[in-house]
Amino acid sequence: MKIRILTILFLVFISCKNVTEKETKKVEIIIDSTELKIEKVKKPSENVKLTSFLENPIDLQEFKEKKSRNVTTSVTNGMEYHLHPNVSDSIFYNYYYHNENLNSNRIDRITVFKYGQNKHRYDDKTETLIEFEVFNNDSDLGKANLVGLSKTELESEFGTDYLTFNNGIVYSYKNRVLIIELNDLKVKSYNYIKLNTEKIDKDLIGEIIK
Repeated sequence: MKIRILTILFLVFISCKNVTEKETKKVEIIIDSTELKIEKVKKPSENVKLTSFLENPIDLQEFKEKKSRNVTTSVTNGMEYHLHPNVSDSIFYNYYYHNENLNSNRIDRITVFKYGQNKHRYDDKTETLIEFEVFNNDSDLGKANLVGLSKTELESEFGTDYLTFNNGIVYSYKNRVLIIELNDLKVKSYNYIKLNTEKIDKDLIGEIIK
């Protein structure tokens, strides 16, 4: 009798265990229009802050509005390594922003890709950010106000997965790159660029910083 009871209890235990395992697995089952697919849960990115920054470092239109009184503009052809969207009737523009509290004798610059009937207007909202080069501390840059930060602060924010060159480091994600010049282990200046390639190596970085 005891053996029979133990056998029944064992079978109940196994049944419950199987149900639990099945319920656990259901979390990983995704149903589409054709069949059931079992997929592993993706781990979150190890560097969400970096990818988020490189995808959208500044609110371009908001920044332009704040700087509308201290800007000069010029037409440019863009660089060979720049992203060149395949759009007709287009042009590159440089915006030079004169910072009243200069940390450097150099002026911060933003390069944009413009097209269409508003391409020569400063308030064009269809333009695409291609590059910005920053030499001065400026709170209007928001999260992109990196000048003056220490290397340790950068690594805490963006991680340690970067290329190095003589006096700086390079972060990248897809076709976006952040080239940071250091002085005494602090950010002296930096370039953010959207490139025409996702192959980012020291040769390309050398071409950009030469």
